[in-house]
Parts: sequence; structure tokens; C-alpha cells
Amino acid sequence: MELGISSPTGSFGPATASLCPTLSVNSDSTNGSVSNQIRILQGALFCKGYNPGGFTGAFGNGTKTAISKFQSDAGLAAPDGIATPMIFKALLNMDAFVNIGDPKIREIQQKLNRDYYRILFEPLGLIPCDGIYARSTNKALIYALQVEEGIPKPNGSFAPSTTSLCPTLSVGSTQTKFVSLLQYALYFNEYDPGRFDGVFDQGVKTAVTNFQKFTKLTANGAAGKQTWASLLVSTGDKNRKGTACDCITTIIPARAQTLKNNGYTTVGRYIVETSKLSKKIKEGELDTIFAAGLSVFPIFQYSANSLSYFSATQGAIDARRALVAANNYGFEPGTIIYFAVDYDAVDGEVTSHLLPHFQALHNKMEGLGGKYRIGIYGPRNVCSHVFKAGYAVTSFVSDMSTGISGNLGYNLAANWAFDQISTIKIGTGDGAIEIDNNIQAGRDMGVKKVSVPTSIPLDDSYFLAEYRDAMTEAQIKLADEQFTAVQKAKSLRSPAKALSIVLEHDSLITNLSRIYSIRKALIQCVLMRELCTEGADDTVADGLVI
Repeated sequence: MELGISSPTGSFGPATASLCPTLSVNSDSTNGSVSNQIRILQGALFCKGYNPGGFTGAFGNGTKTAISKFQSDAGLAAPDGIATPMIFKALLNMDAFVNIGDPKIREIQQKLNRDYYRILFEPLGLIPCDGIYARSTNKALIYALQVEEGIPKPNGSFAPSTTSLCPTLSVGSTQTKFVSLLQYALYFNEYDPGRFDGVFDQGVKTAVTNFQKFTKLTANGAAGKQTWASLLVSTGDKNRKGTACDCITTIIPARAQTLKNNGYTTVGRYIVETSKLSKKIKEGELDTIFAAGLSVFPIFQYSANSLSYFSATQGAIDARRALVAANNYGFEPGTIIYFAVDYDAVDGEVTSHLLPHFQALHNKMEGLGGKYRIGIYGPRNVCSHVFKAGYAVTSFVSDMSTGISGNLGYNLAANWAFDQISTIKIGTGDGAIEIDNNIQAGRDMGVKKVSVPTSIPLDDSYFLAEYRDAMTEAQIKLADEQFTAVQKAKSLRSPAKALSIVLEHDSLITNLSRIYSIRKALIQCVLMRELCTEGADDTVADGLVI
């Protein structure tokens, strides 16, 4: 409003940047609009944790000192206490510029601001210097790489043009600026090169080699195009050929041969159906897959494509459904089933819904005998959280969506088994098939055989009506033996009536026993006894308790 923008949006975009003033101790605070702009600046400094000395509308030494301190925290060289549009933009957002994370990551963030702030200003502004590797830091690193590559208009997107210009670096490389960026990227991916000095020494080679081993690249210690891609974008080189795949298409003999001819050894297939797609394993399909020398890993997904699906109750239900489905296909004990999170969950949703869901899923599967192990399919951030909480043994990472919040700025899950990087079409005629191309880590090689379905210890089932008369007779006899004459005399209802009430709620009791892994009898027996012995005096006693 103070800049005269006719339709203010609350967003610091190009229009605001072009009109934003540069404020300093020389600014004319007698001008009402300028004074208001200074107050906005001082308010932003206060909110950011920098004391400008007052909320006065006059740019004094206190405001200059506060801005100088902010510039220093942001990593800028020669802090001068002048509020340029770039400083204004950084002060008017929620980014932190004091360390709340890793001091080495903060050092890198400051270096990126210092060396590339001019090119970063318009698209990103100053990036936070909070010691936390996240989306903006990842994009800033790509911008910096593009600057060093000489790309005229850097955009922070790791496109083919960026990939083509990536240099191959090795021990002794003299391209110090590229080596520095490589060192930053290695550290962000939790492979410490030892220092950030632009020198490709043995420590950098070791870090590169270890990262290449982790991501299943050729581990030669030289950082080429594929290594750059895997460091900076979730897909890595999306043209890279995997040995695993997943698909919704039925595998017939011709398609199985296409997969084998194209170097695939493992295929992921679904064990349950959704309402929209017919994608589960069909009768005889597993035999076709195994006959072609392929292995298979099972995927469980009903919908799982929005926050509303996930809860502790649903997690327990999914465990039971997956156990029944996998067992019916004959999957043997120890097989890993991958449970899907098919949307971009943010941190708060992971904590509030996804972790309780997977905790209940894990506990229920264990409570039902622990026949199968739990894996997770989802974005990097979700997979890592669920793994660290102990609810999944391996991860099937949905890395194709490079720009979603759960992938950009997050590392590949430490327990990754499959890395989904591209959708491709292979084969011709009857053998034509569309698949998701996956890199395979070796933590899960799938299964190469199944067995005859076994009897599994599921929860108690619903009460069968044909047993009602026998149950009633047994309960009347039991009540005669169990209850005293006083209890019988004061009771408000007969054993037959009490049993009728218990059976009336059989559906509720059955479902509760399944959700909480409690035998039905533990609920029914207590309820039956209370119903049989409740008398008029219970109301008086309850009143006294209350």
C-alpha cells in the first residue's frame, strides 16, 4: 500500500521488488510514506529477532546496526546496514537466519547467499541460514550450479540443459567453484567431504564413492552427470535403466518376456483392488511371472491418496486386509508388503495421521502373528519418518515427482529398496507394457515362489445365529451355578435377556476386538456378567461414586 500498488496481494513479487525503496540513515523520515516504510522495516526486524532500537519511523543507528547484524547472519560480505529490496524481502518472510540446525549446513547457506545473492534475489530472495537442508536451499544450489555453467537465465530446475553442462570432477580437478558446489551437495546428502574449500582431495573422493554405492551408481569416486543428478534431484538421471519395476497391468507371458528382455528381474504388483482400477494380481499371473524367471514384491493400496484416509483405525484394518490378501496368494512368511502413501503429505500430517496409521498397522500385523513384514511406498520425507519410527523395514520411494514438498530438499530414505524414477513403455504387440522404472537397492529382491494358502490366526468372527439356542441354554445353566441367590433376586434381567443384549451388539464387539487386537471373550464376558448382576441398588451406588 505504501508503494502505491493498486491491488495489494501480500506477496513480495516482481512488482513489489521493482518499487521497493532502498532505506538507510539518509532516508527522509519527514516524508510520511517513507516514515511508514521505515516503521514496516523496524517491525520486520523486531519480528525477526533484531532490535532496531525502537518503532519510530526514523532510520537511526539502532536500525542500521540491526540490519548489519542481519546481513552478517545471512552471510553477506561487508554488511553496511542499508536495507535494499533484497533485505526487505528477506525480512518480510518467516525464514530463520539464526542457526537452529546443523552449523555446517548454515555455513553453506551463508556461502550461497554471499556468492550468488544477485542471481538468487528475484526468484528466491536470500535463502534461510537456519542450518536445515530444505526446498529453498536445494533450489539455490541448482541456481548456483547453473550460474557456474554459464546458463543465461538460471531457473533452479535440473533440466536436461543443466545436466548436459555438468562437469566430471575427480581428484585434482581445478574447477574449484564446481568442486565447492559438489562438496555442498555431498554434505546435504549426509556424505561429509570434510571441508568446503573447492579442493577435490581423497576425502571428497571417498564421500563421492560412498554416495555412489548408496544410490547404486558406478562407484568410481568421480562425480559425473549421473552423480550430480542423484545429488540434486529426487529422480537422479531419469533415463537410468533400473532392474525393478511396478505396474497396474496384468503380466501375461508376452509381457513377462518383454520385462526379461529389457533387463528387469523384479516386478511390483498389487494384492488388493480399488474401486477405480482393476490392478490386482490375476489368477495364474504369479505362475507366469515366476516361469519367466522374475520375482515379485506385493503392494497394498486401497486409496491412500489423501489425508482423510489415514488413521490408527484404518491402519489396523489395512493390516488385517493385507494379511488375508497376501496369504490368499500364498506369499510366504517374511515377505515385505509395501503400503502406499500416494499423496504429498507435509510434516504436520505425517505426525498427526501417518505415524499413528503405520504404528497401528505395525502393531496389528504383529498381533496377528507377524507373518509379513511392512514396507512403505511414498515420498522421501514420509518414508524416512516411518522408517525412523520403526514401523517399516524398507521403503519404496516415489521419486518421480521431483517438485513435491516431500521429495524436494529431502534425502533418499536410508532403508530404500526400490527407487521409482520414471514411467516408460517397452515392448510391442502383445508384449507392450507401461511400467514405472525402479532402481533396486538389493534390500528386497522380491520373492520367486509362493505356497498353498495357510490357515492364519485372524480375529474372532461374527456370532453364528444357529448357535443361539445352545448358547442361551449354556448361559442359563452357568448363571445358576455362578451367581448367588441375592444376585439372582436383585437382578433387573434374566441371563437370557442379558445374552440377547450381548448378541445384539455382536457387530460392534467384533469390530472393536479386531481394531484393538482384543479377544471378543474379554469384552463379552465382562459385559454379560454386569448385565446379569445389575440391580436397582447399582443406580444408588453409581450415584455415590459420581
